[in-house]
Amino acid sequence: MKDAGVKIEAVTLSKRLTDSPVVVVTSQFGYSAQQEKIMKAQAFQNKDQISMMSGRKTLEVNANHPVVVDLLTKIKDDKENAAAIDTASVLFQAALIESGYEIADPSALVSRVYRLMSKELGVDPDAPMKEVEVPEEDEEEEAEEEDAEEEESEDDDKTEKEEL
Repeated sequence: MKDAGVKIEAVTLSKRLTDSPVVVVTSQFGYSAQQEKIMKAQAFQNKDQISMMSGRKTLEVNANHPVVVDLLTKIKDDKENAAAIDTASVLFQAALIESGYEIADPSALVSRVYRLMSKELGVDPDAPMKEVEVPEEDEEEEAEEEDAEEEESEDDDKTEKEEL
């Protein structure tokens, strides 16, 4: 979770979440996610001030959500379960994005999502790529041109018949 680029001060069980498994919230004092974006975009930014004023972030977890319950079960069974670790990372980074924060390495999130999708579909994510034959574009373009020419000639024939 270090590749997210956001420091979390605490993790708590949420009393207010009903639909989401996790959310990242900030303290009452300090910058919100939007204010942090604005401050980082400033030309003459002071990095010390940004780190000092950035709000303390808390990860709130919905203990009743099915994803969290399943994740807890998998972690209890095997603490080194790669799929559970990927799921936890995706949950955390999705919560950051949902709360308005930028993640440091979006490609890490995307690769985890692809791995999880592959496993869900029953495909080995590390399997070698299979070569798929794709028809050349020239053949498709020629076929489209022929179809267009045929339609034009049919339209011309109809026009001639109407004129007679």
